[in-house]
Amino acid sequence: MTTAPVISISAASLAYSNVLTGSTATQAVTIGNSGTAPLNFAGFTIAGSAASSYSVSTTCGTQLAVGSTCVVSVAFTPVLAGAYAATLNIADNAGISPQTVALSGTAVTPPPSLGLSAQTLSFTQPAQSTSVAQTLTLTNTGGQTLTIAGIALPSTSPANFTISSMTCGSSLAINASCTVSVVFTPFLSTSYTSSLTISTNANVPVKVIPISGTGAGTLSINTSNANDWVITTGAVKLDWNSTTGRIFSVHLTGYSDELVDTTTTQYGQPDGLYMDNTGTGSGTTTSGYVQTGSYIDWWITTQSNSANAFTSTKHFIVSANDTGFHVFSSVAHSASDIAGGLGQWQYVFRVSKTLFTETYTVNGSLGNIGVLDVPLYSPTLPGLDDPGRAVQDATVDLHGLTLPAGFRRQFYTKYDHAGYEYLHREHGIYGSQYGAWLLVPRSETLSGGPTKQDLFFTGNLLMMEAFSGHLDNNLSYTPPQGVDSSRLFGPYYFHFNALSSANPTGASLYAEAAKFEPYFDQLYDADSALQDVGYAASTARGSVAAAIQGGGSATPYAGWTVLSDPNENFQYSSNGYQYWVNDNAAGNQPLVGVIPGTYRLSSYVLGQWGELRLDGVQVVANVTTTPAGLTFTPENFGTAPPVWTIGTPDRSAHEFLHGHDTDGSDLKNYWGAYNYWADFASTKGQEIYYATAVGSTPATNDLNKINYTWWQTFDPGLYAGVYNAADTTSDGYQYALPSYVSNVTASVPAVMIHFTSTAAQLAQGRYAVLSLGLASAEASVVATLNGHALTWRLHNASDAGIRSGLSGTYQWVAFQWDASQLSAAGADNVLTLGVSQPQGVQPDALRFEITSTSASPAVTNWHDYDWLYGSQSITADDSAANNGK
Repeated sequence: MTTAPVISISAASLAYSNVLTGSTATQAVTIGNSGTAPLNFAGFTIAGSAASSYSVSTTCGTQLAVGSTCVVSVAFTPVLAGAYAATLNIADNAGISPQTVALSGTAVTPPPSLGLSAQTLSFTQPAQSTSVAQTLTLTNTGGQTLTIAGIALPSTSPANFTISSMTCGSSLAINASCTVSVVFTPFLSTSYTSSLTISTNANVPVKVIPISGTGAGTLSINTSNANDWVITTGAVKLDWNSTTGRIFSVHLTGYSDELVDTTTTQYGQPDGLYMDNTGTGSGTTTSGYVQTGSYIDWWITTQSNSANAFTSTKHFIVSANDTGFHVFSSVAHSASDIAGGLGQWQYVFRVSKTLFTETYTVNGSLGNIGVLDVPLYSPTLPGLDDPGRAVQDATVDLHGLTLPAGFRRQFYTKYDHAGYEYLHREHGIYGSQYGAWLLVPRSETLSGGPTKQDLFFTGNLLMMEAFSGHLDNNLSYTPPQGVDSSRLFGPYYFHFNALSSANPTGASLYAEAAKFEPYFDQLYDADSALQDVGYAASTARGSVAAAIQGGGSATPYAGWTVLSDPNENFQYSSNGYQYWVNDNAAGNQPLVGVIPGTYRLSSYVLGQWGELRLDGVQVVANVTTTPAGLTFTPENFGTAPPVWTIGTPDRSAHEFLHGHDTDGSDLKNYWGAYNYWADFASTKGQEIYYATAVGSTPATNDLNKINYTWWQTFDPGLYAGVYNAADTTSDGYQYALPSYVSNVTASVPAVMIHFTSTAAQLAQGRYAVLSLGLASAEASVVATLNGHALTWRLHNASDAGIRSGLSGTYQWVAFQWDASQLSAAGADNVLTLGVSQPQGVQPDALRFEITSTSASPAVTNWHDYDWLYGSQSITADDSAANNGK
């Protein structure tokens, strides 16, 4: 019997599909021996054009016994993309040899692949400082170009984690790398998390890198002495009296200087930071504090009683490594409390007179955009305590004294350093070593809207005037009886810093003080005591996007939109929250971060007469309210151009004489710096203005011929010793009075305006209307046209004229006569404007129109001005919607 091996092979071919270049794919065939003799192998080889891309391995050895099997494995390792064909040859002693297995392979280039040097980033950093960057390296480990669509952190504001540098572009070549560096800036001593998202065309298209960080720092409070609680942050030490509520000592860590003025004391301690309020009384006080891992909040509460209408609480907050502290306060009036009202709510910080010698404000008014850096005179100037130098409240006559370079005044008054709230966010005092600053993170708990003037400084006093009747504007907070109500003030922030090589100037100290302001919400959102008195967390606020046709302006700082108390002129908004924004040219600049509630929306454009008012604007948390159909229409009574105008209706007297510097900026100065009777000596004290040419007399066209204040008498306090060494009173103006004036009580003549009208203008209609804008008023006004008098009775008083102001409470009046009372075409008309009280009024602008329809609010349906005609008069209705509605 003949014996022989019989070979069997499990597959006649092996196919490799879409194998990535540079990788290996392995397949195998099984060989069996079904014969009667051993199967001997002479070799296993690869042949063909692509043989080098295949390799063979086997378990067969050199002989396979009868009835046994073994395996031959073939590995395909392509280098380049394409098709690969070869043959596996098996040389043996079974029949026809060699046996063959067809090999076919298809190779493809691998896709791009993202390799990362780390899968997470983790930081630990002292609070209120910035870490060293941690760098993440990205590498393209694939076989094609890696496209980078984006590398970003979440769009939170502010971001405690930020990308400090990045070398990655829009793509990475094969095996190329790039880097992304991240830094960590913790504001509080707490934990923070974020993530870095990398979007590419890799097989995993979105890669998220978790980021964690811990802000480090320590806080301490020692309450063992009721008269001296000691609070430390690691950067500053504060001493606070829990019975008076005053911070009476401040020391920066690493410095020995006392930053508080020690020359003025109360209760045996320096005054330091205290409150100068009116409307609250004394009562039982209690103090307490809460300390968490990230902040300390401490407070003093004064209870209401039979003589005190309010329960008031003053809070102070510090966080680790902060060189400053935050303050907020609240007043509560219960249903059972006695009636009462607040007239002033003011923080006053008496800092060292010797260490802080220069005041620094930015954007103090729309007419003072930019920095105003003014040195303070020395409080020890020889002669400063001469009797008679105190010429008005908080006003000192400095004539004859040695003043520091750059002081620019011969008087010092706190009113020169007051500012308007339009753009105000921060002010401070600094010296050769230190700075002290006050920041207003949000203006929502102020009062009186953007046009409100508030005090910033009085000498070395750093002030936060949260609420006041400053400028005699009668602003008050009077809660209703029989219901529970409350009012929040703040939070505000006091900051101290020291000059260094990194902070060598007042400007750099100012910038450093505001460095962490974008992070304040992290603290305020965490403080439950703040939420308990009406503050809304940043995540619980809404916004208003009002598209106001005609409400915007391309002129910087001209268009304004305000949210305030419902049914109230925003200048007297005092009960709730308020917001404003400088509108864009389209009139749709949104108001963001608004506490939910019901508001009035007001819109006006400086340079135009009138104001849009819409009540009932509802703001809801995390919702954008979009009032529809709003149009601001300039309130012009006639359809034809005015006969004449004087000034610009911008709610300020700054364009008139003494209202501006040579560069056009607002000139805020004590009124006694001027000599009205000397200014207008050529006309015997009368302001005479030709609004048009009259006969051979040309139009005046010079606003310096109109004074910034129309006085009824002019007798400012001046130090008499400058003129007469024997006279140490403040009655010095008697010596400066021009000889043509009888005495200091002489009445100032009425302002006189001459003009003509044309026949075409006279044909425009039956009414002649004078619009008079009043930037502030402390007197009634008598307007007389060709002998026909109309008297406007003073209301909404404000005394900006004697408080270095160019505007106070704004209002305007329409005086209306019959056009028949005008002179014939081309003939002279005489309009006089006289005032009833010494402090007079400040003009904003004047406009004279001839119109076919009455300017009566009953006709125009505009309710934001007073109107006079013959014996008729209508007072502005501040409770009514107006203009666009």
